[in-house]
Amino acid sequence: MQPVVVTGIGVISPLGCSAAELTRNYAAFERSPDATPRPGELSQIPLDVIPADKRARIGRLDRLCRMFLATSYLAVEDAGLRVPAGDAERVGLSFGTGFGCLLTNAEYHQKIVDNGPAAASPRLFAYTVSSAAAGEVSIAFGIKGPNVTTLMGFAAGLGAIGYGFDLIQLGKADVVLAGGADAIGPALMEGLRDMGLLKVAEQARPFEDSVAGVCPSEGAGVLVLERADRAAQRGARVWGRIAGYAAGFEPTLTHPACEATGVVATMQRALTLSGHPPDAVGLVLSSAHGTPIDAIERAAITQVFGAQPRVLAPKAALGETFGASGALALALAAGHARRVGATHASPSLHPVAEGGLGRASLIMVNSLCYSGNVVSLLFHPER
Repeated sequence: MQPVVVTGIGVISPLGCSAAELTRNYAAFERSPDATPRPGELSQIPLDVIPADKRARIGRLDRLCRMFLATSYLAVEDAGLRVPAGDAERVGLSFGTGFGCLLTNAEYHQKIVDNGPAAASPRLFAYTVSSAAAGEVSIAFGIKGPNVTTLMGFAAGLGAIGYGFDLIQLGKADVVLAGGADAIGPALMEGLRDMGLLKVAEQARPFEDSVAGVCPSEGAGVLVLERADRAAQRGARVWGRIAGYAAGFEPTLTHPACEATGVVATMQRALTLSGHPPDAVGLVLSSAHGTPIDAIERAAITQVFGAQPRVLAPKAALGETFGASGALALALAAGHARRVGATHASPSLHPVAEGGLGRASLIMVNSLCYSGNVVSLLFHPER
């Protein structure tokens, strides 16, 4: 099977709108700011990255579509990629989202509740499906290959990247735009608050807090995955290689007596499928976000790896970005690896868990969701 490399990374996050900016601010111990008008919401989406001749539809898009579209353009620009019309069937798209069209559905429903059936909005109705963003991005770029939207809760973004990896490995595409995003808004915030699951940053410290609930944030991460020989042929600069991944399920994840066998099995299967032993992994980017699930993941990491590797929790700075979290963690891993390779020194990182990125040869990124979905992906950075 052809190796799959990452040639482009697009990021929209509270800590920056590029892998380099995300890396720099994370290393400087920045935290997700209280944005206006709502905590955790991005102050702006960089729509100016979208070419002028592709902006005609922006006015009708909902927030999630705008986030995916802008992030996709950032990723494609970073990859120096063009989608040739004659080869558009070999380009695919794999997106993941935790809440999808929840906010648009809530807005559409509320208009009808307040003003009756005549207030039903045709514009909003078009975006009351979670795959709308994938459709809009495909239209904008002229992509005609596989088009998939994955709903796996917090694990959706990393799961979508894994699915994109599979599409290339199976010969169904040569290039795939893959990643995750989630928007936050009144319907989500009110729901979390009503369920007692809304925390401020100080109450959501990975591995230190064990009370249910999250500190919500929003973001998007899209990667350009490409067949290695194709990337080499066009002279693309490579961030690294996807060494393998596995998706699994832990049915007892939120049970008091969780056995974590599904989490352990997923991590072990990712290693087996990649052909690498556990001691090849120098760092795990954890899904920890300050809930009881953190201890389960830590126990699974210990069972798989023993005393090694070091563990880093990106959500300590980013907050819980839901379906975007795995993609942003992978972008952070790639950004730090490139930074370390350029400076030949390990930057200071958040002292969460056991240390920083260092010069790890292989990095594992984990995503866990309360629903039971588990994804583990192995990334080999290009230095």
